[in-house]
Formats: sequence, structure tokens, C-alpha cells
Amino acid sequence: MNRSSTYQLPFASYPAVRLMILLMAGIAAGNFVSINLLQLFILFVVLLLGWVTTEYVVRRWRVVQSVRLSILFYMAILVVAGAIWIKNEQLQREKGFESVQYLNLFAWEELRIEGKVGQKGFTSAGRPVYVIEVSRTEFEVGVDRNDTYQIRLYSDQNKRELSVGSWIVAELKLYQFPERRNPHDFDYGKWLMRQGIFAHGEILKIESYEESSSIFSWGPWRDHVQKNIDAAFSEETSSLAKALLLGYKEEISEDTRKQFSRSGLSHIMAVSGLHVGFIVAPFWFLIPYFWTKRGGKIAGIIVLSILLLGYAGLTGFSASVCRASIMAWLITYGKLFHKVRNSINLTAGAAILLLIWNPSQQFDVGFQLSFSAVFVILLVLPETQRLIPLRYRYGRFGVLSSLIMISVVVQAGLFPILIHYFGEFSIAGPIANAFVIPILTVAVPLGLVLSILPSTAVQTAGFSIVPVEWALRWVEFVAMTIGESDWSYFTVNADSVFLFLLWISLILLIASIRIPELRWKMLIISMACINLMLVELTMKAGNDPLAKITFLDVGQGDAIHIETPMGKHILVDAGRWSPGRNSGSDTIVPYFNSIGVHHIDAMILSHPHADHIGGVNVIIEEMSVGKIYQSNYDYDSRLYQTLMRNVEMLKIPVVNVFAGDRIDVDETMRIYVTGPIKRGTLPSNPNNYSVSIKVEHGESSILLTGDAEHQQEQKMAEVYGEFLKTDLYKLGHHGSKTSSSKQLLDQVRPEITVTSLAYQNRFRHPNREAITNVSAFSGENYFTSLEGAVVIESDGNTLRKKEWK
Repeated sequence: MNRSSTYQLPFASYPAVRLMILLMAGIAAGNFVSINLLQLFILFVVLLLGWVTTEYVVRRWRVVQSVRLSILFYMAILVVAGAIWIKNEQLQREKGFESVQYLNLFAWEELRIEGKVGQKGFTSAGRPVYVIEVSRTEFEVGVDRNDTYQIRLYSDQNKRELSVGSWIVAELKLYQFPERRNPHDFDYGKWLMRQGIFAHGEILKIESYEESSSIFSWGPWRDHVQKNIDAAFSEETSSLAKALLLGYKEEISEDTRKQFSRSGLSHIMAVSGLHVGFIVAPFWFLIPYFWTKRGGKIAGIIVLSILLLGYAGLTGFSASVCRASIMAWLITYGKLFHKVRNSINLTAGAAILLLIWNPSQQFDVGFQLSFSAVFVILLVLPETQRLIPLRYRYGRFGVLSSLIMISVVVQAGLFPILIHYFGEFSIAGPIANAFVIPILTVAVPLGLVLSILPSTAVQTAGFSIVPVEWALRWVEFVAMTIGESDWSYFTVNADSVFLFLLWISLILLIASIRIPELRWKMLIISMACINLMLVELTMKAGNDPLAKITFLDVGQGDAIHIETPMGKHILVDAGRWSPGRNSGSDTIVPYFNSIGVHHIDAMILSHPHADHIGGVNVIIEEMSVGKIYQSNYDYDSRLYQTLMRNVEMLKIPVVNVFAGDRIDVDETMRIYVTGPIKRGTLPSNPNNYSVSIKVEHGESSILLTGDAEHQQEQKMAEVYGEFLKTDLYKLGHHGSKTSSSKQLLDQVRPEITVTSLAYQNRFRHPNREAITNVSAFSGENYFTSLEGAVVIESDGNTLRKKEWK
């Protein structure tokens, strides 16, 4: 008799996986759902009582229903426990932050602190940075506080180098606690808070300094190893050696990091499972020796623990190293004591331990990439390796083919996470890894052994450094050569929850490819996710087209992005320039990359001052630009003259526009030029020859006047009169008293105003009189100095401010 059977997933074989999924679901819910700790605790007690009731009361007469209810209550209890855990951690962090909120009252003032150096490093620009555990704070007003907190302090290269664990008394300038200023910005303030750091500033003077003599701190040991690397390696390779051996990337330039990322080699600087594998591999050869000795198993696990703890300490106990070390310890323990080993379960167990230690790690990109890579390898690699013919799989090229396959699997498996956080995806990873990993197999262990030797031994063993030095130069050469190629990566902007669900279902589909009953279920789920993505795209396409105006926060300058309903992109002004910095590379290009825009259809430059064209040269190098509109003011500055040479070399059309012209970019929007009025003699001040435009979208309108002052405003008011009536007006000249005159405002009569300026500026903008004049008409006044970027949306009838924080 034929009997049909349904495949049952062996959940009992993966208890840690079940627990991890439930715990992570609870942590996610606790982070995103508005519910307080007391409510969660009450819910936890109710669920616990429900579980007890089903286990010990209902089971007496309804066994089957009791078991099912008990499982549901058990799962709900674990989810709520995860939510309680993250909420409690956040509450403790918020209490710590609130306890030192008074520090914000002293932003940009000088303080005196006493404390211990907890961490040290360098910024991407090479500037020394320290984390100080403060125990005493003195203020200029004569007030002392003994609150304990952590502060991140920047220093100059010429100041004394501080060692971790040392005690210092220092004068510093306190900065305002950072917050996101633009939609694409890294949330530095949130990152500081997750590290338990509640203030940041700059060291002005070190009054006293006392080296630490404690042997129980990892700081001095890390300092010792880093100094050994500096002494042993050349200046060109020492920073890369620290990154590859210890995960110390602070000395790596931003450009180098970008090339490693685009070549698919950024993982070798993450110091994770690959490096821990190098450390543990020699130990595995000694396991048979420990088996044969009395007490050998205990001795072996002690040696292993010291080995892994030592390496984790040297690398600063990063999440990736902790994850890999815990996994390596559990697997090796099973090997030593002949226990059953399940890599998937062990990986989940490592995740649980790390989340219990710090639940906020779940939202760190390093944690997500690290665990996702391991699960992708464990689930997908065994099946994909079957695609390699047997003669190659176990033949001479087996190791190389497996290495390439691992790289392909990991890179493809991490696709949604990489594009979510970075907007870029490397397709050259397999090739780059094939050239690099075999060499690192020898170079990393050898370099690490040499770096932990006493300083005198390192100097005498200089010949041993040569092959490691060559290996590092080769790795850098491969990363830079491949990373600089346009074909090595592509940018994409796809941020949908259904993409992540599709990603998970496809991984499970490949993992279950040889289990027909499960394979078809995963295929159905994958197809459902694809359909949901298509429905989402259809719904977005069916919505009424919106125009979006983003006033980027570029400090004391202007940069306005207009996204038209038909998907065209207009940039009005390009921020500021100062020695060593410009808004193009700092803000504008990263902003466009984050939203997947690589072509600007029209760039409108109001006038040639450095706070309005500061980023143009970088923008036209990094992005394609259809056309540039400007006034015909030939300004005598190196920045402007360089711009004119660059646009001519790149063959970008430049059009001089004047009052009465119209700029056609999108048929759904009308852009009228309201200034400057063309004349033979140019004014001495370029501000009064600013390109001013009125943008109309349906019934809504916007007026942008650059830095036009009273002289130009008066002419516009006389010529255009009521035509200047608009819903949104950007205050001229950053809210200066020279602009936003009553004569202009009587015609404009805006309902919403935006002022682009820096919080601290030497011009003391905005001017009180200008703001008073505007407030007589406008009920909504926004300032980039206070808000950060200001985003306004138009549906053709009304304008509304869109929240992005």
C-alpha cells in the first residue's frame, strides 16, 4: 500500500538556530516597536503564566493542544525576552547619556578632565584619536563634577602620543554631540552612543601624564605589537600590516579602503574567521598528541583558550573575531573530547552569546556581514561545490577552485546587505581573492608571530619580514589595480524588505536542493517574494509623481537637489570649498551615490563664490553632468578658473542665463529665470548678479535667489511683481541682513522658508532683521544649521516637509 509522507524539517537538530532566530526577532521588535520596559515585563509575566498553565494544567486532559500551546508560549517568551534585553540595554545607555547632558551646555568651550586612556587610534585623515574614561571634569565657571563617562578626543600629530591604560590630566575643547546632518550621512552620534561614548572634543594641552604599569590590560600589549610592526615593516606597508594582522584600520586612508572594498578584498582587513583559522590550524595538528597524554585534553583546551583569547585581545575583541573564536573553540572542543559537532548550530550559539553580551551588535553592519557570510558558506557551499567536476574538485586545482567558489558564494550571498549599507557591489571579488588568499595563508601567521616577539628579537629577525613585506605589497597592488577598474564593481539602489526575504528564501532553496519536499516549498516562497517585489514596484510607479527638493547641509554654503517627477536631477549650487575640504567629496557626491544617481541633468550655479561652487570640480569628475547654467560673471578666482578649464576639457555645455530665460529639464516642471537682469556693466559684487529661479510644479512653487542682495532683489520686485509669489522661499545670502528685503518679501509672501547656513559662522548669520521680515509671512521656517538637511515634497498642489531622521 502506498503511503504519502511529508518531509519534516529536523528542528530538534538545530536548537541554537531556533533560539537565535527568536532572540533576534525579539531584539528587532524591541528596537523598532514603541513599547516600554514595564509593558514588556508585564507581557513576559503573562506569557510565563500561560506557559506554566499549559504545561501543568491543560496537559492533564488535552495533551496535544497543551503541547502546541506550550510551544507557542515558549516561542513568545523568547521573543519578549529579546525585546526586554535590548530595551534594558538602551535604557541603561540613555540614562548614562542623560546623566552627562549638561556637557552640551559647554559645547565649544574649554574644559579640564582627568581620566584613563581606554582606546587609541587614528581617523581616516591620519589624526590621532583616543577614548578617555573620565573620572573628573572641571569647568571654567569653577564647577567640578565627578561623573564617570567616556569621551572621544582628537589630537594633533605633534602632541604627546598616549598609551592605552595611561592616566592623563588634559585641557580640551568640547564639541557639540554629533547628529546626522544629511540623509546619507553615517550616524556618528548613534555610533558613539552604542560604544558607550557620550561626548567628543579636541585635546588642547596635556598637563600631566602617567604611564600604566598594569599587566592585566590589553592596551599595552596592543601598543607593543603595533610598535613592533612599525619597527619591522617599512613605512609604506606598516599601516596595511596592522590592518591585515590586527584589524587595526585607523591608519588606512579612505581611498585605500574604497579600493579594497571595490575589489572584494575588504574582508581581509576585517580580521574574522579567515584569520582565526590561520591561528587554530597549527593547533589541530597537535590534537592527536593531546589525545595520547594523560590530562592532555584539559591541557589542550587550556592552550586553545589562551591562544584564542590572546588573539581576540590583540584585535580589540571585535565582533567578527569573537564570533570566529567562539566557533573555533566549540568545534575544537568537540574534536578534543569526541563530541558531536554541528557547524550551523555552533555558529548560532556564537551569535547568541554575543547578543547576550551586547544586543545592539545585531544592528552593526560588521556583525551582520560576519554571521551572514558564515551561514551562507555553511548552507550554500556544499551544494555549489557539486558544480565543480570531480577531476577538479579533488585534483591539483581543488584548493584554488574551492577558494574561488567560496568567494563567489559569499559575495553573492551578501549582496542585499552590501547594497543596503554601501550602495556598491563588487563583482571582482573571486578573481582578487584567488590572487591574494593563498599568499596570506603563509604571510598572516608568519607576520603575527614576528609582531608579538620582543622588540630585540624582531630587529634580529629582520630577514623573516621580507616575504611578509612582499606579500603585503602584492595584496595592495591587487586591490588597487582591480579596485580602480570601472568593471570591478557597480552601484545599485535597491532597499526593499522583500529583497531580503527573497535572499533568505533563495539561500534555503539552494541548501535544500536535494530534498524535493522542502525544495518546492522554498521555490514557492521565493516566487512569492518576487511577486511581492513586483507589486511593491508597481504600487510605487502608480503613485502620483512627486517632486522632491533637498536642501543639503553643507555648512556655510548652498547645495540644493531637485528631483523632478519624471526622474530628472537638478543641482542648484555645489556647496563650499576650504583648504583640504570641499562639499563635493564630503557631502554631495556621497549623497548622490547613496540614492543611486550618477547623472545630473542640469547644474545651476547662482554665482562663482567658493561657498556656492566649492564642490563642482569634484562633482564633474565623479559624475556625468548634462549642462551647466550660470550667469556670465567672469570671476577672478583660481577655483572658478579651474572650473571653466575642467568643463571645457570634459566638453560639458555651459549656458549663460538671464532674467526672462527658461530652463527646460522636465516637462512637468517649469523653471523661470528671474535674475540677473542682463546689462553691459557687471556689478562689483557677484552676489548682485546671482542666477535666481522660480520653479513651478503644478500649483506649488519655489523661489531660489542665491546670494542676491537688496540691489538685485529690488530690480526683481520691480520687474516681476506678483509673479514672484511662491509657496517656498530660500532666504538669500544665508539669512544675511543684505538680503530678504521687505520690498521682495511683499511680492513673494512665502508660506515656508529654508535658510542654508552653518551653526557657527563668522558672519553671525542668520540676521535677526531678515528673520523678522520673513516671519511676518511664513509660518514654517527651517534652518539647515538646526535641522540638518531639509527635504520638501510637492505633489503639484501642496508642499510638505518630509522627515528623514
